Amino acid sequence: MINLAPTRRAVILGLAIAFVIPGLSFAQSPKHGGTLKISHSTRIATLNVLQLSGPAEYPSVDMLYSGLTRIGPDNSPTPDLAMDWVGAEDGTVFTFNLRSGVTFHDGTPFTADDVVATFEAILKPETSSPARSVVDMIESVEAVDPLTVRFNLSISYADFPTAVAHANARIVSAKALAGPLSDLDTKPNGTGPFKLETYDSARVVRFVKNENYFIEGKPYLDAVEMHLFPDLAAETVNYLSGAVDVMLNVQQADYERIASAPGSNALRVPSGRFVNVVMRQDQPPFDDVRVRKALAMSVDRQTLVDIVLEGLGRPANDNILSSEYRYTIDSPEIPYDPAAAKALLAEAGHPDGIKIKLVASNRPAIRAQVAIAIKQMALPAGFDIEVETMPHDTYLANVWRKGNFYMAYWGMQPTEDGAFTLLLTSDAAFEDTAWNSAEFDALVAKGRSSLDEAERARLYAEAQELILRDAPYIIPFFQDVLTASRDNVQGWTVHPLSRVFYIENVWLN
Repeated sequence: MINLAPTRRAVILGLAIAFVIPGLSFAQSPKHGGTLKISHSTRIATLNVLQLSGPAEYPSVDMLYSGLTRIGPDNSPTPDLAMDWVGAEDGTVFTFNLRSGVTFHDGTPFTADDVVATFEAILKPETSSPARSVVDMIESVEAVDPLTVRFNLSISYADFPTAVAHANARIVSAKALAGPLSDLDTKPNGTGPFKLETYDSARVVRFVKNENYFIEGKPYLDAVEMHLFPDLAAETVNYLSGAVDVMLNVQQADYERIASAPGSNALRVPSGRFVNVVMRQDQPPFDDVRVRKALAMSVDRQTLVDIVLEGLGRPANDNILSSEYRYTIDSPEIPYDPAAAKALLAEAGHPDGIKIKLVASNRPAIRAQVAIAIKQMALPAGFDIEVETMPHDTYLANVWRKGNFYMAYWGMQPTEDGAFTLLLTSDAAFEDTAWNSAEFDALVAKGRSSLDEAERARLYAEAQELILRDAPYIIPFFQDVLTASRDNVQGWTVHPLSRVFYIENVWLN
């Protein structure tokens, strides 16, 4: 019997497409040709797919590189360079069958050896790849034959096909990896739908169509240009004038104006993206949980959503997981209570309050906006906060993962394990709190290796309870993903992860 009922995945996929591509007529046939111009407000520091972490870098490598799998609109892994895969019953071995006839941009044939070389590079600590903590359960990877690759894992891990879709785990040619890794900063060599033509990291990066892309008939566009604007006002003006076709990241304050502009489609998708306050626990005053809890009670979360986000988001209560994750728990509301915060601060040995500097990068602008708002909100509780805003490059070099009190900004991850191992486990890729909770680490390790849904839910719930207990971060809200495209742009999609873009499906009408 053939089951014609739509699956839950199909329903979600259909809803996602309908939501993020308003006005697209599927009766129209995609047209080939043209150059799509995309704008962003940050520079592209590197095109090294194994190491990058910048918001303008993700769409760039999504065009240049392919992974074994790719995250679909419903947050599930879909085929990319792997046509299909099979996992052993105990979840410790995964075998991927690869596409044939694929070539890298330099003409080198793609084989299982490139997959092996890529993951061996990711697993080397000296590579400093954010993907390492997500796939560190790989014990060995082997080329069974030129088009078959097998991963042997040290633990059971049901999410492995999702893990290899990590943005920093796209496949690089073994030939490129044999040379200096720094060459990948400006000389990418992937199998993606577009190839690099020109690279100016502060102004414009141009990609041209890969005529040998493995999906027949795609991409539709001849070229894509990433236009980089250091001035947010200039970026908005250029979009509204029609000088660029897509605004990758719309500021909340500009959203309504862009949404109502003639010929403009403003797109909004709920997401687990957040701005967070980093409070290092190996340095005073945040080595005392009472100080962290006092500051948490000094933040009016709904007001931040209303004023900073212009209502384009929802309050959060310091849990790193939003409701979009499968195993998230309901986090108790943290009310704005300066009086109780002041009392707790006094109990922690600061009856006269605390004077401290909070550092924020100027990109994206929301970091400084939230910092200034928290400065005002926390003053009645006894926190005398000086806000210092600095250029993003200076922030990355001198403050990020070094300072004791600063604003960070993170996108949503595909899985709970991905979120935990990105930031909060002791060996996380971007560990920045010095929380170093052995109890939390153990729960995450057990959760990732369990194949039982109920057990995973319990373990991840307990891990979240520890986050709420110890308050490693203040996470005041979850921010909607906001972008905009002109009417002539068809097929532009928005994903809550802000890591996959499917630009090969975009065409100009």
